[in-house]
Formats: sequence, structure tokens, C-alpha cells
Amino acid sequence: MKISFLLSLAAATSIVSAGKFNPSQIRPNVDEIPGAFIIEFEDGVDQVKANTFLTSHKDLDFKFRGQYNLFNGASIQVKSGHTGEDIAKIPGVKRVWPVERYQLPKPDLSNEDKAQPHLTSAHKMTGVDYVQKAFKYTGKGIKVGVIDSGVDYKHPALGGCFGKGCRVRYGWDFVGEDYDKEYIPTPDADPRDTCNGHGTHVAGIIGADARKVGAPQPFVGVAPEVTFGAYRIFSCAGSGSSDIIMLAMELAFNQGMNIINMSLGSGSAFRSTPIAVLADRLTASGLTVVASAGNNGDDGVWMVGNSGLGALSTSVASYDNIAGSYYYFSYAGVEHPYAVSQAWNKIINLPASATLVPVFEKDGALSDGCLPTSYAGQNISGKVVLVHGDTTRCKSGGRGAAAKAAGAAGMLVQSVPLGLSNLGGNPDFPMASIEFGAAEDILAAYKKDSASTLKWFSGKKSFRVEGGGHPSDFSSWGFDGDLHIKPDIAGPGGNILSTYPLDLGSYAIESGTSMSAPYVAGAHALLYSAHKKVLRGQDARKILMNTAVPGSFFNHSVLAPVAKQGSGLVNVKNAVSVQTIFSPDRIELLDSVHFTGKSVDVRIKNVGKRTIVYHLSHEVAESAVSYRGGNSFPLPDPILENHKATVKFSQAKVSVRAGQTAKIKVQFKEPSTGKANEFPFYSGYIVATPQGKDAIPVRIPYAGVKGDVAKVPMLDTDFGLPAFFVADKESGKISDIEKGHKLDFSVEQPIIATRLGSHTPELSLRLFNSKNKFVGYLNTQFGPVASPFGRDKNIDSDTNKPTIRTFSWLDGKVFASLNATSAISVPSGSYKVVVAAQRKLSKGNYPKDFEVYEVADIKV
Repeated sequence: MKISFLLSLAAATSIVSAGKFNPSQIRPNVDEIPGAFIIEFEDGVDQVKANTFLTSHKDLDFKFRGQYNLFNGASIQVKSGHTGEDIAKIPGVKRVWPVERYQLPKPDLSNEDKAQPHLTSAHKMTGVDYVQKAFKYTGKGIKVGVIDSGVDYKHPALGGCFGKGCRVRYGWDFVGEDYDKEYIPTPDADPRDTCNGHGTHVAGIIGADARKVGAPQPFVGVAPEVTFGAYRIFSCAGSGSSDIIMLAMELAFNQGMNIINMSLGSGSAFRSTPIAVLADRLTASGLTVVASAGNNGDDGVWMVGNSGLGALSTSVASYDNIAGSYYYFSYAGVEHPYAVSQAWNKIINLPASATLVPVFEKDGALSDGCLPTSYAGQNISGKVVLVHGDTTRCKSGGRGAAAKAAGAAGMLVQSVPLGLSNLGGNPDFPMASIEFGAAEDILAAYKKDSASTLKWFSGKKSFRVEGGGHPSDFSSWGFDGDLHIKPDIAGPGGNILSTYPLDLGSYAIESGTSMSAPYVAGAHALLYSAHKKVLRGQDARKILMNTAVPGSFFNHSVLAPVAKQGSGLVNVKNAVSVQTIFSPDRIELLDSVHFTGKSVDVRIKNVGKRTIVYHLSHEVAESAVSYRGGNSFPLPDPILENHKATVKFSQAKVSVRAGQTAKIKVQFKEPSTGKANEFPFYSGYIVATPQGKDAIPVRIPYAGVKGDVAKVPMLDTDFGLPAFFVADKESGKISDIEKGHKLDFSVEQPIIATRLGSHTPELSLRLFNSKNKFVGYLNTQFGPVASPFGRDKNIDSDTNKPTIRTFSWLDGKVFASLNATSAISVPSGSYKVVVAAQRKLSKGNYPKDFEVYEVADIKV
């Protein structure tokens, strides 16, 4: 693959690391604010001492952006050009991170009829309706902080006012209206959301009460009497930053919130990010931190969002609501729902002459329609084309443009793997997604009679949606970079009706883990209502995880993988009624080399008032295979297979007296099937079922990876990466280089391109001389690169092109070590440029524990 082609696809640059400086791990979901840093001080160094150290440092010109107490740190804006590495060397400084820009996730905003009663069916899925009616639990007296775009507190379903005596009692605006322009906050005391809607929708899911306020249908949130704290950390355009998020987290804690919800846009990372670190400290202090798992389900494994990665935080996946009301059409007399693209955003009403034409590849498979050549030789002028919705090669905008250019009148896209996908589309081209099964039925009918006609109906109709009541396709897959089980639990997140700012229509239906997270936050509030004493965060999470109900993918008979749904769909009826606590709340078996399952202790605590007899059993989940056939980048849609671990209990039945705890030993053995070089994610649930009628079983999810995870591919060599090329500084023209090319840094800009298919504890760019002696780390636009990174998305949603990280080697300089204070020029000679990615769960010994690639043989 030509380097010039690769650069044309490059979507973003990456970050620096040195010493105790911790670079951004997430690309390309966030960017950085130049010169802004989050600092954690050493234990025992208070704010006064730390400020003295900073202000006394030579030539450091800075101002504070914010200061933290529980985190014991600060965020600063540096004006003097000092780097993160420079700041990390100041006495009293423990760790430094760049301040990252955050962009709110964009949930799928539905155009469904908001008066359809099935939109409130989520409460039936989770037992919330029963708990509200039978137990009268409403979350009264529980404080829930919404860290988001603010809340429209004037909304009647949210109380209609702000301050003492109001539902929205606490809050602060950390950003102001124009934060996205210069990323300079202009805080004030008014956290009202009038221009974005995300935070208002989130708050309504947690605790709206729209029964008597003229809503399109009377509905309530999960806990309709909670007291809110509204912490506005996103501007109207949805822009925010990591240091401001942390300020909001600490203020929520200081204002007495019991629970905080963070439905934030984020990407793949390790749990060492400052937000994850602070979240764990808050949870250890009694707060419950709930965060969205992310909407990158079409990117495959290793993509769970970083906001909920803390060991004590709760990361929430999504299930789709049971049913929906949709526009619809018929083909060959059979009716099918469709979801129009966001850009088209209106009913499709094409004439009968616009007949259906499936677009096939040469092998007879349905084409994805990404390229103009897909339509060559087919008469599609004035027709509606049917294409496959695989996003590996392109997004909806690209395939829509190609079809329109070929003369098509419209497009139907088969959703993959199921349901109704959210399409971006094009504003002047009718385009809609249809269910996977509907497309299969249409293809079968077409093959019987290609003259069958399409009929478009003018209204909407209620359909039980393919995938309804099952894990959402968009919900991100785990695990994190160290094989920790994330997400933790799932909540309803597909097709959720909630409040919206009064200026934006008052109510809206949205989909995303931004919706499932507040649902679980509300579930925590109901659980707290059921206890006389407010639970600590990790204790509440354990109860909800124990009592969640795992489910399967649509039309599958075996449970969905733990990496997709965690412990399963939250069930509040179970949580407030259960008489058992099952510990630990997860069992992480790691991989074959570091296998932890030979002997695991689990504990059953009877918190009821009578002796209970428990029966121990095992439920297997499907395995996810992402490396079939030696691919270096994980499959966007993991292959689901049945590779079962063997599970043995020291005793299959145990009697536990009231208030007592029993210990059971569990022995695991990896699946005998499944190839170790394909690294199948296997998982399931340990179940303790109380004897007796209406007893509530409790579960512990377990998961592992078969094979040596250190051999999981780090870099996407299938895509021709990593690679080295040069750009002409004047014209910008890029080109490959020959072996032995002499670099002229005055006119050439060397660039290294990478693409990570998995987390790596360290990605580094190294220079060796002709004798293979290490010279130093390349000096890039961000300093030396030797740091942890999360994996890259497959397709950048902003550019609709494959995601690539690029690093510019500046002026032929290197850092001789990670402790070096400045870069030095390398003497004339021959050199090799090496890209190295540390393998998972390895000790970091170079080169043994690294995936190493020589990308250039050059002269300087």
C-alpha cells in the first residue's frame, strides 16, 4: 500500500510521553488543549507546598485552571512553553497528564411519535414499574449529580425551578456559552441547559415526573423524586475538557451527591486516566460513579469508554427498548419498518416506478455499495438500491454519495448485525436502514419475482424491533487494556423517551449508552430508597450486578458475552428484594499465561432472616472471536462461537444461616475448543440459586481470553502500517523513500504513521545507529513518544476514513532517555527508525516484550 495513500487517510496526530508525564491515551476521540496540564502532587504535599514548588520553578509562567482536593492536584495553563515532561520533574509532582478536550457523544435522535406507549416499556424490562408501584420507592431524599451539558430546570417535569426547595437544588456552570472557541471557561452559577439537550435528557431518564405536565404521554423517570445537582461541563456545541470534568466531580462530592452520572464521549484507554483515578477515590469515599460504556459497538473489542474504567466505577452498556413506532413500507406485500438517515430526516415517498434493485458483488453477496464500481453494469437509474450495511470500508455518507452519482433514487441499507442502524446519510438523498432480517426476506422475494414493487406508507406503525430487549448493537465491547471486565452492567439505552430543553421541543427519544447510564444511576437511587442507610458505591454496584439478568443477542439461544453486557440487564425488582450478597462481583481469569482460575473463592452471604439453601450452577455465554485468519486489526463484528469453560464447585449445595457467610471454592478450566492464536473471549456466570418459590438467583460474571494475550497484534500491519514517509515542507507533497535516503530536515518533514488495533502499555518511536545501538526517542511535535495508548477506531466518524495516528519527527533531534531535559541533534550517519508497541500484560523489557518494526533505513 502506498504511503501517499495512507497519509490521505490520516485522521489525527498523537501524543507525547516522558518520565512521569502521562499522555492522552485516547485517539481520535479527544484532542488536547495546548499548554494545559493536570498535575497530581505527591502524597504528603499539600496545596500550599505544591503551589510554592510551581511558582518557584525557574521561568515557568502559568496560571491555575482549577485545583482539586481529594485528587490532591491542580490543572494549569502554561504560557512559557514548558512541556509535560518539564512539569513532571518539579519537586512534589507525582504525575502529569495533558488536559484533553471532550466532545459530547451524539446519541441517535429519533423522529418517532413520542405518544407511543411502548416507549415507556423499559420500566417493565427492568422491574422499575413494579418497584415504584408495589414498594412506593421514588428516590426521595437521594441526591444525584448530572455531569453533562446542564439541565433545563425550568422544565415542568424536572420541577420548574433551581435552588432551595427545587428538584434541581444544586449545580454550577463550569464552562459558559463560548467555551468551545478558545477553551477558556467563563463559569457562573446558572447551570441551565437551553441549547444542547443532552444533560436534560439524561436528567429526565433518572428522575423526570411528566404525569401531570402535558407531556405527549404521562411517564416518569426511574426515580422521580430524587434531588438533582446540575453540573454544566459542556458548552452549547458539546465541548468540554478533562480538568473541568474533574472539577465537577469534586464539587458534586462536596455538595453531598450520593450518585453522579457521567454520560461522556470517550474512547479506549487504560484505567490510569485522571478521571478514572478520581472516580475510584470518590467511590472509595462513599460516592457512586456511573458512566456510559460508549457507542463504538461497530468497532469490535477493546473499545469500552474510559470514563467508567475505574476499578470501583460502574460502566454501563445498553439494551434496546422492546418496541418502536416507525415509518414503514411494504415489498411483495410484506410490511417492514425503516429508520431514515439523520440528514434526510423525513418520510420517504418515492413513486412506484422506483423499484428495488439489490446491488451484488461478483461472488453473489450483497454489496456494501461503498465504491462507484459497485454499481457498474447495473441499471439503477431512478431505482432504490439495497446494500449491505457493513461499516468496515465506509460510512453511510460515502455509500449514499456513490449511489446517487450512479443515478439511484434512494437507498435501503441492511443493518449489521441486526436492528435499525443510525445512518448519517446525505441531505438530498432518500436513505434509510432496515432490519437485517427484513433485507434477507426482501432478497428472497426479489429472487422469486424481481418485478415486485415498493409501497411507501404515509404514517407510522408499531413494530417489535429486531433486537428489542437485547444488547444494543451500538454498545461498546470490552475489555480494558489489562483484561479487566468492563462494562459492569447494562441498562435500557435504545429508543428512550425523556425530557428535552423547552426551547428544543420539551421531549425527545434518543439512543445511546448516554441513556443507559442514567437509567442505572436511577436504579441506584431506588436501591438506596430501599435501604435505611445509604449504601457505599461499591456495595450498591455489587447488589445491582448480582441481581442483573444477562440476556442473549437477538435470535441467539446462548447468552451474549460478558464483554458486551457485563453482568446483564439491571433488574431493580430483584435488587431491592434480594436476600443474598454474592462476592466478588466479577472473576477475571485473564489469559492462558496468567490464568487465575485454578482456585477461586466465592462467598455467599445470607442477609435475610432465615436459613437459605443455595444451589450452585454455571451459565455459559457465547465466545467472541476477533482474530480469525491472522488479521492484525480486530474484526468490527466479532464472530460468536460456543467455547465453554469447565467449572467445578467444591460443593454444589450449601446451607447458610441468617447473617452468616459460606465460602465455596470454584475451579475453572479454559475451553477445550477455540484456537489460542485467535484469542477467543470466553465468559459466563456463576449462579447461586436460593431454594424455594420466587427465590432470586444471584450471579457473578467471569471472563478470560484463551491464548497468550501478549501475542495479540498491536499494530495494523494488514493496513501497511507502521510506515515512514516524508512531506515536502513547501508543497505538502508526500512520498515514500528508498533505503538509505538522506533526510534534509530543512525541506523535508519525516512522518511516522501508526494504527493501533489494541491497547498497548507503551508505544515508542526509537532511533538506532548503524551498529544497532540505541540513540534515543524521536522528538516529535509532542516531545518523545513512549507511552500507553488505547486502540484506534476502525473508521473516524468525522472524516469517514480509516483512523491513523501520525507523528512528525522534528529537526532530526532525539531525547537520549525519557529523563532527558531536552532534545539533541543526532550526528551525521546512517540510522534505523523503529516503531515498538509493548505487548499486553508484559513486563516491558525491550525488545523481548515488544512488537518491533523497522520502518526506515535513512541517513542524516
